[in-house]
Amino acid sequence: MALDRVRFEAKVDRSGEHHLWLGSAATNGIGQVRVDGKLVTAPRVAYELEHGPLPAGVRVLTCPAEPGCVRVDHLRVEQHGASKPAAERRKRAVRGAGSIEAVSRGVWKIAVSAGVDSDGQRRRTSRTVRGTRSDAAKALAALVTEVGDGSGLPRQTDKQLTVDALVEWYLTFAAEDRGLEHSTLVGYEDAYQHWLSGVIGTKRASSLTMADLDKAFGRMRRANLSHSRMNNARSVLSGAYKWGKRHGKVASNPVSGFEVPTSKHTTRVTTAPEIEDLLRLLDAADEHDQILAPILKLGATTGLRRGELAGLRRNRLHLERNELVVDTAINDAGGVVVEKQTKTRSRRSVSLDSVTVDLLKEHLRAMDERAALLRTVVAPDAFVFSLDPTCATPMRPEFLTRRMRQLRKEHNLTDGSFDATILALRKWTSSELMDAGFNPAAVSGRQGHTVQVMLHHYSTRRQSADKAAAEHLGARVHQRATVEP
Repeated sequence: MALDRVRFEAKVDRSGEHHLWLGSAATNGIGQVRVDGKLVTAPRVAYELEHGPLPAGVRVLTCPAEPGCVRVDHLRVEQHGASKPAAERRKRAVRGAGSIEAVSRGVWKIAVSAGVDSDGQRRRTSRTVRGTRSDAAKALAALVTEVGDGSGLPRQTDKQLTVDALVEWYLTFAAEDRGLEHSTLVGYEDAYQHWLSGVIGTKRASSLTMADLDKAFGRMRRANLSHSRMNNARSVLSGAYKWGKRHGKVASNPVSGFEVPTSKHTTRVTTAPEIEDLLRLLDAADEHDQILAPILKLGATTGLRRGELAGLRRNRLHLERNELVVDTAINDAGGVVVEKQTKTRSRRSVSLDSVTVDLLKEHLRAMDERAALLRTVVAPDAFVFSLDPTCATPMRPEFLTRRMRQLRKEHNLTDGSFDATILALRKWTSSELMDAGFNPAAVSGRQGHTVQVMLHHYSTRRQSADKAAAEHLGARVHQRATVEP
């Protein structure tokens, strides 16, 4: 044999239990080397270097645990065409035990089939595993256990299912059967269509990888999107794959364990106004916007959410006992107006002061007079605030925000220290009551959220309260003890 031992040993790693061939290999993982112009298996060369040339018709069998192994005592020889003893004959794997196929050196394809589609085709799933054949065998055993009876495997017709189709299926299910909020669904669909569909939408759902996710979400991060926006995109994908796996559309969920990248976006914090800024805004509304004025005053005295103000109905007002009930809200995400439960899906009563009660009575009387002029009537369960003469349709929450912003801009109120939103009024209510010393439980109950949420999101640091705190601390630190005569 022309190949010498030195050249051969230069391509063998003998550091482990298996002496691995480092040179070229066939697709089944068995090493190969050219000798006298002919391609010979590395195990045969190793055997002949140790024991001398083999006669024609004798072949060297590879290591049963590792095809790339050339350790001589792991190899066996047999006469080509010789009949094996029954005990040594390779048995066909039992149905459902799966299969292992060498793709390249150290790379294996494991596959399991179980269950039959309605059209008679057997369901099958496969994965790629790196390592030794023993590693592949362990992975195959785990996959067989995971697959079970095959009921969770995708049908053959579903294997071509794209990510776009999977997400569309899931959003329909989420709206009709899971009961996700309209605004949540709009946020999911918007994030997916704008940022994910163009990158991964046409890929087969069963072929989506972590690398694909990194690429898509990396694009969102470079666009300076907020963490909330990226989390919406992750949530819709995660929900789609969980639903798909449950219904046999996909075999695994690649989003499981995926972490949204850190956002570079700087969130703008909505601040509560000082009382002087608030009164300037309310006075401007009184003088220039009779539609907005009662809404802003009710928002400031009750802390109702924007959608709750828009969704307030007449039969929820109990002015004879100075209170109103909040149990519905209006959402207009995506331009579609929907009446729904409150954000916390709860019902609460909110007490009113006598001036606010008089304001509401005057507003209801004005709405009745407007309807009478147009020869119509307002129903007992009509909306309190409406541009419709019959008050049968609510004002859109987005309309309230735009009108408030326009009022602030047109009447030189832009130097105020708060945002022109209903949320700013809501934060003012919480901060004012907390600064005045009211019980946090009473304040949070009035606002319709927990104490923790109120302290974290709604009770903001105002300059007036900070100055009062400074005066209090200064008086305590700089006081002088009275000396008795």
